[in-house]
Amino acid sequence: MPEIPFQRVAIVGLGLMGGSVAKALRAAGYAGRIRAALADAAAVGALQESAETWQVELSPVLPDVLADADLILLATPPRVMLGQLEDIARWADAAALVTDIASTKNTIAGRATALLGARFVGGHPVVGSEMTGFHAAREDLYRGAQVVLTPLPSQTDAQAVEKLRQFWVALGAEVREMSPEAHDEALAATSHAPHLLAYLYMAGLEERLPGLEDLAGGGLRDFSRIVDSNPALWSEILLENQQAVRQQLQQVQHNLQLAEQLLAVEDAAGLQSWLSLGKTVRQQFHFPPVSA
Repeated sequence: MPEIPFQRVAIVGLGLMGGSVAKALRAAGYAGRIRAALADAAAVGALQESAETWQVELSPVLPDVLADADLILLATPPRVMLGQLEDIARWADAAALVTDIASTKNTIAGRATALLGARFVGGHPVVGSEMTGFHAAREDLYRGAQVVLTPLPSQTDAQAVEKLRQFWVALGAEVREMSPEAHDEALAATSHAPHLLAYLYMAGLEERLPGLEDLAGGGLRDFSRIVDSNPALWSEILLENQQAVRQQLQQVQHNLQLAEQLLAVEDAAGLQSWLSLGKTVRQQFHFPPVSA
């Protein structure tokens, strides 16, 4: 397993994802410094005791957190992150590598590269949970996970990409590279549109309440588990990747119309064919384990 090629890590945002990076680093035996920037003094106070357990220094003062860090990891929601990039560029050490873990890449990669140059390497661990916050963060969250790096051709430093690859491998992840555009199109299909559909389906049951609460089976439970995720965060993700999500929704609408037609004419063979195809396609996917 590669050594972690950074001595001073700064994490901006210490929720589930950023917090899991901090915990994974300590679990991997990382002895370097970890600092984390939080929104305000109240947030620092709420997490201070827990963070000390993992040897993470907290501060609401961004320049203090970024000072002499050689890796800066941005772990705030997409639109918050976009608003922070100018400050990151202003306060980051000139030699620091900067990366992010947002699930949308195109807009962030373009803006961050314009401000930070070749030392910015976009990244996205394709794993997560409906749970939120540092207390939900897990030291093993990234073990076996796919991490996508999205360097821009001829605009991203190759050595920075390699160092970031080593970083994620040291945390137990598998790393691949994609363009920001290809990443956003893929994640619209595998994450963003599924979240939107689950939220919308559950919202559509509101008029049936009360009455259905005690009649839910495992199908509804499993289908709707992701609806416990943070709606504010997912609103940002969907808006940032709206073009790819809308394209995916058009395909879903087409398939729903086809399903309605098959049901209307009682085409059992046609319906079974589509259900079988769905099962076959699902079996081709390699899903991350469901968190406990």
